[in-house]
Amino acid sequence: MAQIDCLLIREPYASLIVFGKKRWEFRDYDTTKRGIIGIAASKSDPMITSSKELNSLSQRMPRGVVIGTAELVNSFYVTNSDLEFSRGDPIIIKFFGKEIVTLNEPIGEPVEQVDRAIKNKNWEKFGWIFDNIKPLEVPVPYNPSRGSTWTTFTL
Repeated sequence: MAQIDCLLIREPYASLIVFGKKRWEFRDYDTTKRGIIGIAASKSDPMITSSKELNSLSQRMPRGVVIGTAELVNSFYVTNSDLEFSRGDPIIIKFFGKEIVTLNEPIGEPVEQVDRAIKNKNWEKFGWIFDNIKPLEVPVPYNPSRGSTWTTFTL
């Protein structure tokens, strides 16, 4: 058994990473962390997206557990222009038994949400790039953390 660092991500984004087409996670800060990490659906309420279908589904998504692992391979500064360049085409994915529309890899988020960020000339984040994403067969509880987006779990 190994103790692994774990990133807390609010739903529906944790599940979109682990089960969908989302390969970039956007954060306000950079990271030098690299390697295999856990992807946890945080205990917090789901984020409200521009997709009514996704918002409805997110109420039934797991929270408070690690739902997958991924290799964190890079982190880089992203502007609205970079987002537009990497936007990708809309696709329909089967997600928790429903069909929803998201952008294809690497962004994998609702179309309207990304388009709104592209139009915002001040939009800037850090894109954390994931590869080798694997869902866990059975979600695993993570160790509680206070005020951090990182925690640990035992795999």
